[in-house]
Amino acid sequence: MKSIKILLAAFCFPMSVICQDITGLWIGTLYNDSTQQFYDYEIGISKEKGKYVGFSHTWFLIDNKKYFGVKKLKVKVASDGKIIIEDDELLFNNYPVQPNKDVRQLNILSLEKNDNQYLLNGPFVTNPTKKFSPLTGKISLKKKSDFSQMDLTLHLQNIGKGKEISSINNETKQIVKAERE
Repeated sequence: MKSIKILLAAFCFPMSVICQDITGLWIGTLYNDSTQQFYDYEIGISKEKGKYVGFSHTWFLIDNKKYFGVKKLKVKVASDGKIIIEDDELLFNNYPVQPNKDVRQLNILSLEKNDNQYLLNGPFVTNPTKKFSPLTGKISLKKKSDFSQMDLTLHLQNIGKGKEISSINNETKQIVKAERE
């Protein structure tokens, strides 16, 4: 009987992670193993018609100047509960040179809860190309409830994509409603 309970708990745990709400805005860091630097990293995840969609915002420092990129993401929840996030398309950036289109980042994150705070943590890797070796590192994100000043939110609204993340759209509606009252 005890072994059945343990087996049932082991089987159900990944399902409980899958059932958690990963939608919303997440803010934190991306650590690059090669450069040994931390970069500001934000992700917005929404669920539309049963499928997850997302966007990311990353800050880079090159020669002490800040650059950013906003990407559309593919988001999936694996059967083991891991959150799989893959670059889809670069939407907007201020990079000093045109980036290589073939380089994609893949994040394999675990959803955790720590003192009423939801976290997404795990490794990332980029694919190797003819010109570039793969990069590796770690992602550490916290779910945010106040995201009105997040860089991702501001850039998505500036390029007309703010409505594609339901959390941003709902927050915008609440702000507009509060201003009218």
